Order: sequence, then structure tokens, then C-alpha cells
Amino acid sequence: MSRDRDLRTVVHALLDRCDRTGNLPAKMIYRCERDGERDALIRLLSAKAAKPAAGDVLAVRLDLEKADLALREDGGPSLRELLYKVARRVPRDTQGEKAALAARASETVLSLTDGASGAARSFLLDAAGRISRRQGELFRQAWENGFEGVTGELETVARCIAAAEVNEGPVRLANFSRRATGSTKGLRTGDARYVMVADALLRFLPGLPERVEAESPRDPSERRRLALECLGIFRNETPVDVLCFGSFFLEKRGARLDSPAAHRALGEPVRLMLLHLRDARVSRIRATRIVSIENETTFNDYVDRQKEGGGEEIVLCSQGQANWAVVRLLRLIHEAAPSVPVFHWGDLDRSGVLILRSLRHRSGVPVQPLHMDRETLRRFSTEGLPLPPGEREEIETLLKKPKGNVGDDLLAAIRDTGKWVEQETVADAVLRPDKAAGMG
Repeated sequence: MSRDRDLRTVVHALLDRCDRTGNLPAKMIYRCERDGERDALIRLLSAKAAKPAAGDVLAVRLDLEKADLALREDGGPSLRELLYKVARRVPRDTQGEKAALAARASETVLSLTDGASGAARSFLLDAAGRISRRQGELFRQAWENGFEGVTGELETVARCIAAAEVNEGPVRLANFSRRATGSTKGLRTGDARYVMVADALLRFLPGLPERVEAESPRDPSERRRLALECLGIFRNETPVDVLCFGSFFLEKRGARLDSPAAHRALGEPVRLMLLHLRDARVSRIRATRIVSIENETTFNDYVDRQKEGGGEEIVLCSQGQANWAVVRLLRLIHEAAPSVPVFHWGDLDRSGVLILRSLRHRSGVPVQPLHMDRETLRRFSTEGLPLPPGEREEIETLLKKPKGNVGDDLLAAIRDTGKWVEQETVADAVLRPDKAAGMG
């Protein structure tokens, strides 16, 4: 064996298989890397026990049971004993070793739950269970690299999850990473730790999946980004802004920022970045009500109607699931004028209701639905779209939760009619001049 590389390769490959399973299989297909390995197998086991497999010149059909019987009939050791002897290897109980490792590693991970709570605790309990069952990537890493590194990484991930769950936001990802891991590079978009943190939050933080799915993410990476943004963690704050229209001023560090009111006087909406809203407060409001609108087309139509009718409303565009700029501005306006009623107008579907609920929850403002009720759905049901497969079941799940949630009446009507209605369909009717009364 010391002089024959091909023989050495096949012997060690067979013993590796034996270590993994506890014994040699009776029969198996061995796929060679080189022609010499095929010849070495025939020399090792005999032409009767090693035959070419049909359709693949590098595959050999091995009858190890036949080779073992031939050795024993000649009074020799078993094939397993012989191979270990010539390879100068000691048999390993790989399954036993894996079981022992799984027990030690899962016990260590379970010990981390003593100081954990919420989603972080759920994550650690789940990880300990998967390791104890020897399942998945975590156990593979523990087996190949040692469980100390894996449990250390799980502890770091749990800290990130716990910090995200209580984050008051908004915060840049790099700064959040520094707080949670001690390094601005400890949590980078797309790396393994980032994926584990975001996926764990989506799995174990109640309410987060619904808020993310309301945005209809295109792929897992967008789903993870939205999960962190829902918790106020952004890769960069500068793209986070709110499109708004209305008469109000911002005051910040002794300066008065009049762009909203100035653009309102010109009949134009304006975009305010989240950075503009930091450490700011709203003053000098002139509004009969505040309206958040889900879709930008309807927002622009609503603004046009305000200009035509001389209305005094503050209008925000949530553009689907409201980002933190929308939430922040809504909160600032409500704090400045708590008696002014606040409404949200979105699609008459499950996602629209979830967006409304999320906006209420995240802002702490008593936002009420506008044109999002059973009567409006029935009025426009002839123009409604059929529910996609599985949607009725998703609605049923929401309705099984404790009663009294805003939008329950609309969800029940959507379930009963089997249809949902786009916001634009409703807007075409309620925003026409002859339907202006519908805005009240």
C-alpha cells in the first residue's frame, strides 16, 4: 500500500465508509476517480467480487460479502479486520462519537437559554434540539470544526436577536452590529450570521412574518432585509423617506424647517428623509385630519383632490408597509396635534389590513381605517379580484386570533365574498368630484 497510491485510496475509502456506518456494506457501487482505482479494487477483492458497473466506466460494483466469505474460507481474518490491519488504522465508532458530541453540544447550547428570553430563547432551544438530533448545518459544523466554535456563534446570534427584538430604531446596520457584536463588521448583509439572525427573527418573533409578507417580498434576501427594517435596522438611512403633503413645520436644534408647508403652498408634495426627522418635532399644524395612503397613485390622486377642493389635510404615502420615516412622521404629527383624527387607506385585502395593524402598532397612534370596511368591499365587489390559492385559509388563521382587532370585519367580508379590491378601484369612485362627499 505504501507504494501503490490507487490501492491506498480505495482501502482508506472503504474504511472511511466502515467508520461512518459501523461496518462494511454487503454490496455497494464504488465510483473511482481514476482508472487505476478500478484495477486496484479488482486486485484487492478479486474479479468475482469487483465488476464494472454498466453505463459508467469508472463505477465498480463491489460484492464485499463475497470477498469476506472467500477470506474466511481460506482461514484468514475478515475483510474488515484485514483492511484495518494493512492500513494501520484503528476502527472508529463514528455514530457513537457523533451521539456523544450531539449530547455535549446541545447541553452547552441549552445552558445559554438561562439568560435568554423571547425570540432569542426560542432560537437557542430550537438549535439545541436540532443539534441533539444531529440535524442540519449546525451539527455538521460542530462535527467538522468542534462544537466550541458553533456554540460561541450561537451565543452571538442570540445576542443579535435579543437586541433586534428590543431595538427602538431606527439604526444603521453597522451601528447595530457594533452594539450587538462589538464590531461594525460583525453583522454584514448576506453573510451567514446575518442570514441566521434574520431567519430566526422571522421564525420566532410573533407578528413579524405578517408585517414582512404584507410587502410581498420577491425573494429570501428581500424578506430578510424587510424583517430587519421592520425592527428599525437599516443598511443605510438615506433612502428611507416619506412622501407627504400638508401644512406643518419641523423644528430641529433651534432651526425651523418649512419645506412641507412651503411645498404645500405651491400645491406640491415633498419627500422628507428619516435623517430630517431625527431629533425633530412638528409645529404649526393646520389640518382637519391626517391620512396615510398605501399606494402612490392614490396618494397623488388624493393630493390633487385636496388642491381642487381646498382641503386642509396632511397626507402621507406609506408605499405598502410603512417604513420608519412614515412611522416617525406620523408619530410626530400626532404628538403635536393629538386631537386631529388619523386614518389609513389601503387595499381591501389581507395585506392591506396587516399594513394598517402594523402602522398602529409601530407608531402607537390610534389609526382608523378609511374606505376599508365591509360595506366598501361589497359596494365594489363586482370589480374585485378572486382570492389566490391559500388566501382564504390565511384569513381564517387571522380571524381565529383574539377578537376585536381592527379590520376583522373587512377580513370576514373578504373571506365570505372570495374577492379582494384594489385601492385604485375604490379611489376612482370616491375621489371623483361627483363623489366628493364620500371623502367625509
